[in-house]
Formats: sequence, structure tokens, C-alpha cells
Amino acid sequence: MWTEVTSAILAKEYSRATKLKQGIEARQRKAAAARKERNEEWEPKYFVMEENGGRAVLSEEGREMLDSLGEGKPWL
Repeated sequence: MWTEVTSAILAKEYSRATKLKQGIEARQRKAAAARKERNEEWEPKYFVMEENGGRAVLSEEGREMLDSLGEGKPWL
């Protein structure tokens, strides 16, 4: 999802990166509104919230994903 944004940043095309990022965020807001309308709760895949403090920490799946980066596995 963020590949084009990253490519634009690396190419120093900051205006393009901003527009791409805004498009992603708009789609995410639209999806969140649709979930709220359906009373669906969203659960992050790679992070969980700490019980006492509300800080995001890696989930087991998030930890496995990061570990796989060093093994040449795809990130997603």
C-alpha cells in the first residue's frame, strides 16, 4: 500500500508522495466509517494496545513479520 509513497519520497517527489499518502488516508477513513456504521470493531494485525498505558506494542504476528525481514521473506 505504501510502496508508491516510499518510491516518491526516495525520488524526492514530495508533492506526489503527499498526494498519494492523502489518498491512502482518505480510503482508510472511509473504511473506518463503514466499519463504524456496521458496528464492526477493527483489530490491528501487527500491534496490540498495552492494558495499562495504552501504548502500542508488537503482536506475535508483528514480531514474526519483523523477524522474517532478516530472512529475505516478503514483509507483507
